Amino acid sequence: MTAVDEVLSWKSMTAERQAAPVGRKSLLYRVSDEWLAIITPLSGACQVECWDGSCWQHSTVMQGEVCRIAPGSLVRVRRVPPRNSPFELGYVRLPTGIFERFARTGCADAVQEILALNALRSLDTHLASVLSALVRAKENGAGDYYAYSASLYLVTCLISPHTAEPQSAGGLSPAQLLTVVDYMKDNLQENITLDQLAGAAGVSRYHFLRQFSESTGETPLQYLTRMRVSTARHLLAVDAEPISQVGRRCGFQTPENFARVFRKWVGCSPSQYRKRAQENAGD
Repeated sequence: MTAVDEVLSWKSMTAERQAAPVGRKSLLYRVSDEWLAIITPLSGACQVECWDGSCWQHSTVMQGEVCRIAPGSLVRVRRVPPRNSPFELGYVRLPTGIFERFARTGCADAVQEILALNALRSLDTHLASVLSALVRAKENGAGDYYAYSASLYLVTCLISPHTAEPQSAGGLSPAQLLTVVDYMKDNLQENITLDQLAGAAGVSRYHFLRQFSESTGETPLQYLTRMRVSTARHLLAVDAEPISQVGRRCGFQTPENFARVFRKWVGCSPSQYRKRAQENAGD
């Protein structure tokens, strides 16, 4: 794995949901030189203001629109007057190191352009939907493979929007992979079949199995099981619902199957994991 690949994970990027501040207060984004940030309303609309060095430029941003916050920029977001209705934002922050990959592949000019640009308001329904999906994926425990693919796809959308759908050699395109992982996440408690996943990607079952493995390094079943176990670990740590219910929510049909698979992947039973998580939380 290259140095660029190492930064493409949930450890180094941000994808979160942020609610409107109370009253007339504002959300302030002071982006350092190491980051590129993008925001989009998940619900409602907001007023975005950007400091250009001498005064605040402002615009109203609605769903389907995005605001790009270039490195070194200062942006604040508040409710739209006079009604001051609430809103909810999707906030994604990417490390600038990811752009090195494109600089090495002949896109240096485009990289410099996007890093130097503040887009206060841009109508981009596709990018807005990708940001929304990325936030939901992070909330639902998607792994680093998802973060890796989504990061590359986002940068491609930003610096080369008309060629954002290339298919990796032998694998699924980033957009296909995002769609498949979203399908897994949205139907986690169901009995997901290979045919359903192939249908979500828009390819045959045979080609899907090969292309998915080429893109992720895992079979679809391995990836899905990892997602289910990861989600179960989170629920066991933060919820008090019965362990059998946690297993069903994560797609394990019986308590026995849940316990067996969980022990294989984590090294202990679900009950042991919950006990340890509670003990650590109390320290």
